[in-house]
Amino acid sequence: MSRHSCWSFIRWNAFICLFLSCVFAQAEPIGSVRVHVDQPTVALPDTLYGLFYEDINYAADGGLYAELVQNRSFEYFPVEGWSSRRGQMQPMYAWETIEPAGGHCVATVEDATPLNSRNPHYLRLQIEKGSDGAGIANSGFDGIRVVEGDVYDFSFYAKRNVNADSPVRITLKTEDGDIGSGRIDGLSESWAKYDVSITAKETTSNASLAITFVGAGVIEMDMISLFPRKTFNGRKNGLRADLVQALVDLKPAVFRFPGGCIAHGQGLDNAYRWKDTIGDVAERKPNWNLWGYHQTYGLGYFEYFLLCEDIGAEPLPILAVGVSCGFRDPRENAGMDDLQEWIDDAVDLVEFANGPVDSRWGKIRAEMGHPEPFNLKYVGLGNEDHHTPQFEERFPHFVRALRQQAPEIKIVGTSGLGPEIPIYEFMNTHGCDLSDEHYYESPEWFLSQTHRFDDFDRNKTKVFVGEYASKGNRLFNAVAEAAYLTGIERNADIVQMTAYAPLFARYGFTQWTAADLIWFDEKTVVRTPNYYVQQLFSLNKGDQYLANETQFRLDLSLEGTPARGRVGVGTWASQAIFDDVKVIAGSETLFGEAFDGTEGSEVASVINGSFDVVGGVCRQNDVSATPAMRLFDRSVEADELIISMRAKKTGGDEGFLVTFGHKPSDSHYWWNIGGWGNTEHGVQCAVASDPTNRVRLATTPGTIQSNVWYDIRIEIGDSRILCYLNDQLIHDVAITKPTISFAASKETATGDVILKIVNPSDQACPTQFELSGVERVDPVAKLTVLTGGRDDVNDRMNPNRVSPQVSELNVASEFSHTIAPMSVQFIRVRTVK
Repeated sequence: MSRHSCWSFIRWNAFICLFLSCVFAQAEPIGSVRVHVDQPTVALPDTLYGLFYEDINYAADGGLYAELVQNRSFEYFPVEGWSSRRGQMQPMYAWETIEPAGGHCVATVEDATPLNSRNPHYLRLQIEKGSDGAGIANSGFDGIRVVEGDVYDFSFYAKRNVNADSPVRITLKTEDGDIGSGRIDGLSESWAKYDVSITAKETTSNASLAITFVGAGVIEMDMISLFPRKTFNGRKNGLRADLVQALVDLKPAVFRFPGGCIAHGQGLDNAYRWKDTIGDVAERKPNWNLWGYHQTYGLGYFEYFLLCEDIGAEPLPILAVGVSCGFRDPRENAGMDDLQEWIDDAVDLVEFANGPVDSRWGKIRAEMGHPEPFNLKYVGLGNEDHHTPQFEERFPHFVRALRQQAPEIKIVGTSGLGPEIPIYEFMNTHGCDLSDEHYYESPEWFLSQTHRFDDFDRNKTKVFVGEYASKGNRLFNAVAEAAYLTGIERNADIVQMTAYAPLFARYGFTQWTAADLIWFDEKTVVRTPNYYVQQLFSLNKGDQYLANETQFRLDLSLEGTPARGRVGVGTWASQAIFDDVKVIAGSETLFGEAFDGTEGSEVASVINGSFDVVGGVCRQNDVSATPAMRLFDRSVEADELIISMRAKKTGGDEGFLVTFGHKPSDSHYWWNIGGWGNTEHGVQCAVASDPTNRVRLATTPGTIQSNVWYDIRIEIGDSRILCYLNDQLIHDVAITKPTISFAASKETATGDVILKIVNPSDQACPTQFELSGVERVDPVAKLTVLTGGRDDVNDRMNPNRVSPQVSELNVASEFSHTIAPMSVQFIRVRTVK
């Protein structure tokens, strides 16, 4: 866009905003905001907005790591339990032999005389006499992307038993012919490294790399590599420039790596051990990961630290504490006699990052090209660990060792998985500086959680929201996450860091598609609406949160309003009997079902399970159904409701389900009585966008006995759900209706007041703003708006469908502005002394 057209665009946006202001000038404001510019409340930490990186969805090899050859060291092998299309990988995966007319060659993967003990496999190519031009070819990650005029650096280790002076030809090939080549003038009879550069003659995403030989004989090869010369900052063994630039543009303050569950591994043998990932890339020990593919570790801890320097983020490495991933079966725990090596990993990592060049691990860092320390400040211990006796026994040893040997390091513990943060108190007891909590929930959940941290104890361990996402890349998901972040800023004295997760997903190579911040293929980078929310909050954080009062009068009820919809009964992995179901609205009994076959019995439909009505009761007989559900066909249309019944468990693992507010979209509420292995009672909500993901609104310990009748009663109002079991109150759940969310901060360096407004509704909201405690303001403010259709997404066909639009807004210490529907807005007001 030219400077002239860019200026015209800004003036046009300014005109549109002025026009809208005039249109709504006569409308009565339905929102009011007062910001006390002279009343800062909490400091907004420099570390507040960061990134979480995990090698999932091919985020490293085939993604951030710029290597174009797949399976470059022939270390792929089948792993039991993998079921993806790459699940049956074998040592020749992504390779094929090239046999010219009349020629023949045989390729096998061997381990008799390896390059080194940590990289034990190599390719042995036996070429028949007279087979000039025979060799091997690699297809990369479903094709190799090259750009016309760009230089690509090839290297490999090789040796040859005869014809040592015969040349080797390295070629970039397409179906139409060669598009770039290089030549190596012979190979020695012992392992040696060779390299050559190739300039691409055209642009394509479907090239292959061919290595062909003149003459017969046996050639052995390993660590076959092809790198674009244009990596980020031109680094050798570097990273893909466009993907790193997307990170730079987020201006992250913290970078958490190398992953979550991947840090633990499938078992202890598969855990991510940082010492395997440093030194010469040819001597790093490859691994497979629990997401279903192999890792070269070419992107290792040294490269992670360099990346943190490049993007200006504090490194936050995550280490396992001698236990395997709690979600894998069987779980493994390092024996207490073997725990020291895991503890040493934590202490030695600090020395690798910060130690002097004459220390053991600092020397290795210096030899890799970085004699200066990386100034590591944080170490994360554990990731979503389950609160087991084995974890409790091992974790304190790591804390003690770091406190004694690296007291300058801040320790980030784990709160466990889920919003219930099951081991936060354990982290507090053991003096962790921060505790890392994770949750992946519906956008409606995030809208309901803007006050999550208001009542946290400020004297306890600080919080790092280290993984979160609203399970989707629609604009609505991004708006919900923005609303949640306004609550984070208000509580920045307790929440010190945040990080959306996961970071990357390569199209066609995914294992996790619920939500990913950046999508990409071999040539395109797609920044999601979620990405732009993260960017807007990072670039407009400010330094101090400002006191404010807001009021908005909008009808923003959830689609899943609990009193309206169908009612039903069911079970989860259990058998049960139900009787005397009554549904009462006010003083009117809408229906009473005694299951006695009398005239007027309510018609019901079985959604799942095996129900029958026999002997005056309704029975659910299928113990395997998860869930079994029988819904009455009549939909309730009341604002307040009482549901009551009797129920008896007759078999299985859990208790009862009482469903209410069930909509045609499949959004619903239910009371889960004796759920989670008959250990808890809980109220859950499922929304249409993801009806199988039921958000816990409340839980409490509880069990259900078999062959005992229970009286169940649920009182549902506009803003509360009360649940009674045998006339004892079990839950009192407040129903939070989403509203427009707001945050305000001040940036010390510029004096700017930054207003952050999130409207998750389909209604425009004319609003009156007042900035008190300031003498005067610059009359023109910067307005940034992210808006569009609720279900809009960015994709390869339209990567900019949803992106921030910048314009100017006329302001004063008091001004009016209409907040667009389904939008995130930032208003930067320059204060004038």
